[in-house]
Amino acid sequence: MQKSPHTTTRRSVLAAGTAALGLAPMAWLRAQDSSPNDEVTIGIIGCGGMGNGNMRNFLNIPGVRVVAVCDVDSRHLASAKATADGHYQNEDCKAYPHYHDLLAHNGLDAVCVATPDHMHAQIGIEAANAGLDIYGEKPFTWGLAEGRQLVQAVEDNERVFQTGSQQRSGGEFRRFKALLENNTLGKITRVECGTPGGMSVRDHMPQDQWADHIGKPPAHLDWEAYCGPAAQDYPYHPMIHPWNWRWHETFGGGQLLDWVGHHVDIALWALGLDHTGPVKVEGSGRRGDHPFFNTFVEYNYQGTFADGTLIEVRSNFGGTKVTGENGWLHVNRGRILASDDPDDREGDPRHPLLRNLPEDFETRVPTHQQNFIHCVRDRSLPESHAEGSHRSVSFGILGVVAIDTEQEIKWDPDAEKVVDNAEVAAHPRLGSRVKL
Repeated sequence: MQKSPHTTTRRSVLAAGTAALGLAPMAWLRAQDSSPNDEVTIGIIGCGGMGNGNMRNFLNIPGVRVVAVCDVDSRHLASAKATADGHYQNEDCKAYPHYHDLLAHNGLDAVCVATPDHMHAQIGIEAANAGLDIYGEKPFTWGLAEGRQLVQAVEDNERVFQTGSQQRSGGEFRRFKALLENNTLGKITRVECGTPGGMSVRDHMPQDQWADHIGKPPAHLDWEAYCGPAAQDYPYHPMIHPWNWRWHETFGGGQLLDWVGHHVDIALWALGLDHTGPVKVEGSGRRGDHPFFNTFVEYNYQGTFADGTLIEVRSNFGGTKVTGENGWLHVNRGRILASDDPDDREGDPRHPLLRNLPEDFETRVPTHQQNFIHCVRDRSLPESHAEGSHRSVSFGILGVVAIDTEQEIKWDPDAEKVVDNAEVAAHPRLGSRVKL
C-alpha cells in the first residue's frame, strides 16, 4: 500500500510508544497506514505449483501488485520473475533466493506462502512478526503445536491470515453451509468426509539411479534452504523435489493432510466446529509400499466432539456428507446433491431440500484471493482464518497420530494436550519444529 509522506516520522514516534505498551509497532503501523484506495504490495514465497497459480490470481486483482518473488529453486525463481515482469511490462519484480530477504523487502504489505508443508509455520511466524499479512497454503502447518504458535503470532501482531482452503469461497460449499445453518436437515445424525488415498508420485528418475544422486543436490536447488530448520540435515534425495515432497513424512502428509484442509475443513466450518477440536480420536490405516515414500495410502479415522458430534473421514469416499432426520446433503467440487431417503445412494441436484436457503444468501462472492485482499484493506477476518485452519489440520494430525500409534486418543481441545498418555503425547506430529 502506498504510504503517507509522513510515514517515516510517524514510525519513529509511534514505535517508542507502542513498544512501551507492549504492542508490535510494525504490525500496528502497517494497519494504520492503509486505506481502501491504496495499492496492496505482495511477495510470493514458493513459486512452484500452487505458488505459481496464486501469483497469477493476485496479478489479475486490481489494486494489487506483485513486487517480489522467492524460491530456493533458481529455475522456479526465474520463471516467476519473468511472469510478473511480463504482466507489468517492466523488470521491476525483485527475485530473492532466501525468504528472509523477501520479508525485509521495503514497502511490502503481504506475502503468499506456498512452500512445502514443513516450512509453513516457520515462514508464517516470521512473516507475522515482520508485520506482514499472509496468504498461506494448506495444510496450515506440518505439526500441531507449531500451528498454535502460528495462530498466536498472527493474533499478537494483528495480522490478516487467509489459508488457501479455497472451498470456503466456492458457491456449492457456501450453499451447503447455508442449508445446514438454516436447519434443512433437522437434527444431525451422521457426518462423513472423504479425502483421497494413494500417492501421485512423479518418477523423476529410475530407482537404480537414485544412489548416484543422494546427497548431491543440483546446482539450481539450495537444498539447505529447502530443508530449513524443520528438516535440518536431511540428506538430499532426487525424488523429493519437485512435487513428490508431499509423499514423505518429513516434508508433507500425503493425501490425508493435503486434503484435510478441504472436505474436513468444510464439515467443521459448516457445523460451527472450527474453533475447537474433538475430545476423542481413533482410526486405522495403511502406509504405501513405495521404496522411499511413506505417507498413508488408505485410512479411516473419526473424531468425537464434546457435544457428541462424530465426524468420520475415509479414503474411499469424496466430499462432505451430512445426514439428518430430514434427509442428507452431499457436497463435492462442482456439485451438491440431496435426498430425503436415507437409502438413496445417488441423490438429486434439484431436490427441494436444496431450496431451503436463507433470503439473504449471496450467490456471487469474491474469489478466495480477492477475499484476502479485501480483509487486508479493512482488517476484517477472512473466510479461512488462522484459528479455523489450525483446527482443521489438527483434526487430521490427530488422525495420523491415532493411526500411527494404534491407540484411541483422548484429547483436551482447549489445552490442546493428550490426556493421560505420555507415549501418544510424544508423537512428532503433535510437536513443533520451528526455530526462531
